[in-house]
Amino acid sequence: MANSVSTKLTAFLEKVSLARQQALQNSIQPTPEIARTNMQNLSAMSGEGPEIQYVSDGSFFISAATRTEIPFRIYSPAPTQKLPVILHLHGGGHMCGDLECYDAISRKMAKFTHSTVITLDYRLAPEHPYPAAIDDCKFLLTHYRELLSGIQFNDEIILAGDSAGGALAATLSASQQNNGPQISKQILVYPSLDYTMNQASIDTYQTGFLLEKAGIAWYFENYLQHGEERRQISPLYMPATSGMPSTLLIVADCDPLQDEAYAYADTLKNAGVSVELKTFTGMVHGFMQLNSLVEEECAQVYQWMDKFINS
Repeated sequence: MANSVSTKLTAFLEKVSLARQQALQNSIQPTPEIARTNMQNLSAMSGEGPEIQYVSDGSFFISAATRTEIPFRIYSPAPTQKLPVILHLHGGGHMCGDLECYDAISRKMAKFTHSTVITLDYRLAPEHPYPAAIDDCKFLLTHYRELLSGIQFNDEIILAGDSAGGALAATLSASQQNNGPQISKQILVYPSLDYTMNQASIDTYQTGFLLEKAGIAWYFENYLQHGEERRQISPLYMPATSGMPSTLLIVADCDPLQDEAYAYADTLKNAGVSVELKTFTGMVHGFMQLNSLVEEECAQVYQWMDKFINS
């Protein structure tokens, strides 16, 4: 039986459902362009982010041969202080999202955790399917120090990601256990962790809760174009050891992805990893972008991030 959604979100979800019904009646098929426009419209509900002392845009080349340029943005509330560094990997089903969509969230993350944040415009499917985004994020993790020229920072590196960004963060955490920069912590907000779509909550919340089962399947079809073994590349099923980073898991209890988050928490705990699990009652997948509707809940997320990083 499904949990009840917050009354703060009822009218909004009814509006989204009506728009989907109209699109279906008009035989409008999903496209990357429509998905990206919808993401931009949704991100407008994040509001304006706070002023940050230092904000700088840049880019790096992931491949000298192809000269593939990947934009990034740095936020620091105190560029002369040696602050922790958060690599913020945005969500969007591996198909949507960019620096602008997540600007307000990145700013709040930097301000409320008193950390330097680097966010990345990693390559998106279907133009750039798996593993392009992972390659971009691995490059950032390996070379982030070079991007912070002129900014003070300490040796603590934290990965943060929501939804598909959570998948990228958890994949890096699994793959970097024995090599590369030492990741001290990871923050996963309603993460996507199981590409097999076999968790019960996928069906329990398959329609009417913003992210829908058909949409998830469509995202994965665009991202995984080469017959990848989905279980093998799902963070949920990757080997976990006590060397994995301490983890903060934020879960929405009206989210089709919630069961994979709970299963991942159990996997990490069984491996001896410290896990803090925070479940938000009545919230749907993507609620951090609905700040104008659920401001109190969003503020609580940033408070938990601050406590997790700085306590």
